[in-house]
Amino acid sequence: MPTKYDLAIIGSGGGAFAAAIRATALGKSVVMVERGTLGGTCVNTGCVPSKALIAAAGARYSAADAPDRFPGISTTAGPIDMPALVAGKVALVESLRGEKYADVAESYGWQVRQGVAAFAGSPDAPALNITAADGMAATVEAEHYMVATGARPWVPPIEGLDSAGYLTSTTAMELLEVPRSLLVLGGGYVALEQAQLFARLGSEVTLLARSRLASKEEPEVSWALEDVFADNGIRVVRRAVPTRVTRAAGTGLVVVTADVSGVSQDFRADQVLVALGRRPVTDGLNLDSVGVKTGESGEVVV
Repeated sequence: MPTKYDLAIIGSGGGAFAAAIRATALGKSVVMVERGTLGGTCVNTGCVPSKALIAAAGARYSAADAPDRFPGISTTAGPIDMPALVAGKVALVESLRGEKYADVAESYGWQVRQGVAAFAGSPDAPALNITAADGMAATVEAEHYMVATGARPWVPPIEGLDSAGYLTSTTAMELLEVPRSLLVLGGGYVALEQAQLFARLGSEVTLLARSRLASKEEPEVSWALEDVFADNGIRVVRRAVPTRVTRAAGTGLVVVTADVSGVSQDFRADQVLVALGRRPVTDGLNLDSVGVKTGESGEVVV
């Protein structure tokens, strides 16, 4: 197996594949190192599974809403068979992962190695150590290196959150039961998607946002979203900063204590979903050893 390449890529998502395809087309030798599942966030835990579930929830919502909107139309929107819904999502993900990632890598002919990558050497003579799941280690060198490790959901250090338990946008899409009630922490697009998804599947959803919804967009967008959420039965609490999370001993409900415009309030639900942004996955890469600096959030400083 070769140990020297023109390009070594850490990660196997969309950015990694775009670079590998281009480099291979130019006649360069490429090795791609993936520690988890081939394909990265989009196909495995992001765009594909979330949009599949959102479409399903939208279909149920339309079915429930149709009789009121269209006289003469009779529809039903009964209980959700979540195991079947999740199985369909998994089948779609596996199909696209094979078609758009595994088959593409095989077609272009670059090498994919499974294992955990970490830099070694020095800024002038970098190398990449790869440790496989069975403990076998190998070292490769390349003319160029690309860090394409993506990001993961960020969980803030809120008192009691770890012990109380929580969902992220990744784990929420694996649930085999629809929560009767759900607290969503966040006001960005992932929080909004997840809030509407579960509301349309039948959860009673409360969303706690630090400021307005989709705060990076124009204010008019935020107000329009609040109107849509009100129509969907989603309660939106703005200017809410979570300070503590507990589990009620008697009911097992999650209790989120938040500072809401300077007043402490408690919010209760079966589950809490944390959607407060994402952080780069650069820990463990040993970037300092090759002179690459990272910021407080793990981002590469350029």
